[in-house]
Amino acid sequence: MKKILFLALVTVSCGGSSSDTVDSTTEETTTTQQETTTQQETTTTQQETTTTQQETTTTVQPDAVLSNISNMNTRGVSPHMEIVDSSTLRVFYSSLDVMGLAVDLCDYELNCTRQGVVNRVQDLTLVETVDGVRRGYYVELNPNTKSKEIYTAVFSEDGLTYSGSKSLGFSDGGSMAWGVPDAVLLPDGRVRLYWVAESSGMRGEKIVSATSDTTDGTNFTQDPGYRLENGYVDFEVLRAEENNWEAVFSYSPEGLPRIPQSIFYGTSEDGLTWEFTGSSISPMDMSYLDPTGILLDNGTYLIVSSVAPNALGDRDYILYSMILTTP
Repeated sequence: MKKILFLALVTVSCGGSSSDTVDSTTEETTTTQQETTTQQETTTTQQETTTTQQETTTTVQPDAVLSNISNMNTRGVSPHMEIVDSSTLRVFYSSLDVMGLAVDLCDYELNCTRQGVVNRVQDLTLVETVDGVRRGYYVELNPNTKSKEIYTAVFSEDGLTYSGSKSLGFSDGGSMAWGVPDAVLLPDGRVRLYWVAESSGMRGEKIVSATSDTTDGTNFTQDPGYRLENGYVDFEVLRAEENNWEAVFSYSPEGLPRIPQSIFYGTSEDGLTWEFTGSSISPMDMSYLDPTGILLDNGTYLIVSSVAPNALGDRDYILYSMILTTP
């Protein structure tokens, strides 16, 4: 959804983007920094922006901080970053420059060189299952149904080839605001997928999830309800431990140019019910979306995000790096 122009290049679409909300107000409820906001009919606002939270729990608590924000001088969207070894990272991202999924090898300062290109694959996310299988999940156009669907396949160690592609049965249903899956390994060894789905109305995007039936991560059952509602998108789990989950996500572009897309930080005990302050942690002068991240040795996270001007219409999406420090 964040990049309809870009989608023409790969014939499949990403869903999602970001905007921000800060101060929570309703006609009868005023939330201060020391109070907890119960979200049913409470309205969260930031800089004259109003977002209704229904099933998302928003609490006022110390928030995460983004710092060391740096332009990588690389055009791209929907990045996924993984650790190769103690000195090397790999970054996948959809790129107009290569007309496909670019694959770069980088140092931890994100000085990168091109490793290769993967065709037909978009919004790639990878996990290693407990059985040692390097399994990818991605969006591709199903030639039979003409719908965009989430697929899984086994990926090579270098990420440049894959085999055994299989549709998981989750399709876009005709929605443009759909996709951007994120896969995470659960504490019990199963796989959970998060993606943007079921957009309705202005800033109506929702985050849904599905959990694999077994540890092989090939058959999934959709989890009841929504993880987030009312325009939050581009979900990226950073930590998935017993009673200790962390994620970053962004927001719908439908409020542009008045409402920038931006990054939020959330926590959970089970990966299903999430809490966050409702405050954007990214600067307001640009739009920040599609965050991906890895944990560093010092306890902070290295984040890569697409960044674009706060404007309607065609936009250039540039990859930026930054450091996330959590509360």
